[in-house]
Amino acid sequence: MGLLTPTAARQLVRLPAGNQADILQMVRRDGLSANELTGIVDLWLECPARIQQQYILQHPREALSQEKGVDLASHDPRLSPAGNRIFEQLGTLLRQLSRIEVWLAHQGRTGITAEDRRILQPRFERLSRDAASVAALSADMVMECDNDGRIDTQRDHSDVLQPSLAAPHCEEARCRP
Repeated sequence: MGLLTPTAARQLVRLPAGNQADILQMVRRDGLSANELTGIVDLWLECPARIQQQYILQHPREALSQEKGVDLASHDPRLSPAGNRIFEQLGTLLRQLSRIEVWLAHQGRTGITAEDRRILQPRFERLSRDAASVAALSADMVMECDNDGRIDTQRDHSDVLQPSLAAPHCEEARCRP
């Protein structure tokens, strides 16, 4: 496992036997600070179900943010003003996606009524369409980042780009085709 700081070792000792390796791997993978590790261990000890623990392992900072009300950093001094704007927007979007993912996967479906479902259906349909479009365009951005900014790998996504994404400033009712 390598050498641990005394603080990290104290935190890992608090965990039930058999959980230390998973937590340590996550801490190293995500580069968590000592304070974040303490928060993760606190969350882990409060989690009654393995599915919640899996979420913590996969999304540690988001789990901390949701549980403790702590916002993820919204500014990076290495970025330009334009880079910081998108950094902040991505942080907000990722927090929201994380929350809806947890709701959809673990808790929400049983708490809503048939009438709620009827009313919410169009929004979930839009979420599904827009998420597919954003996922495809994000994959292109990742490829562009991997290729040092060359856009020659960008694909045409007219099949998934939704009108609502082309004009995000419009209100939903006015922008429908």
